[in-house]
Amino acid sequence: MLESPHVYILFGIPQSERRTTLCDLIENGLPQGTPALYFKSKGEAPDPADASIAALDNLQTVSWELRDGKVQHERIEAHAEAIFFLTPGEADPAESAEAIKAWSDNNGCRIARGITLIHCDFLQANPAAQSWFEACIHFSDFILLARRENTTQKWIKDFQTQFTKAHVPSRFELIKKGRPQNPSEILIPEARRVSLFFDELIPIEEDAFEDELPEDRQPDKYIERLESGRRACPIPDIRKWLKK
Repeated sequence: MLESPHVYILFGIPQSERRTTLCDLIENGLPQGTPALYFKSKGEAPDPADASIAALDNLQTVSWELRDGKVQHERIEAHAEAIFFLTPGEADPAESAEAIKAWSDNNGCRIARGITLIHCDFLQANPAAQSWFEACIHFSDFILLARRENTTQKWIKDFQTQFTKAHVPSRFELIKKGRPQNPSEILIPEARRVSLFFDELIPIEEDAFEDELPEDRQPDKYIERLESGRRACPIPDIRKWLKK
């Protein structure tokens, strides 16, 4: 029986080296010749890395967008073993996560890993935006610190330390010379994220728990909705900082 295609989700704001990283992951992280599919966010502005991505022989690119909470995309022409979603850089990461999870389930795919690219210069200049990035990190196994041209070493150290102290299991690494250090390691389908939303969990008898459900039976804090339909833990709109 063939293994389900692996889905990788790239979170982050525009111009955070996501597409440069994506190209490297496909070219140097996957076994040579692995058929791959790239869901390119429809609203993303052109990027210098687009030409390099288009030149990859083993890659099919389709345009997609979030519409009414669902993944809407162009026709897919070929089978793929690895699927990469570039999330809309100005969107709510919980909306992207929920829609891509539903698409993956409906198409017999497995979400292997979430990957967040941190635009360090932007976040250092806009510390109030951190809660948006924390939501991305919540759904991610690998956090790559990029765009550090004007970021201090102290800021980088303090940023990583806060998540270490909070026992966040995700891996944190620096993007160096526009590339991740070990692309193949990033693509290993091993969960290191805080969120259990993407995982297939073994059912447990609820009668075994008298007072409250264990963590793996509770709704994801960013996905859960109240009776009103609003998110239980709303994520701020990143656009108010991007437009500054």
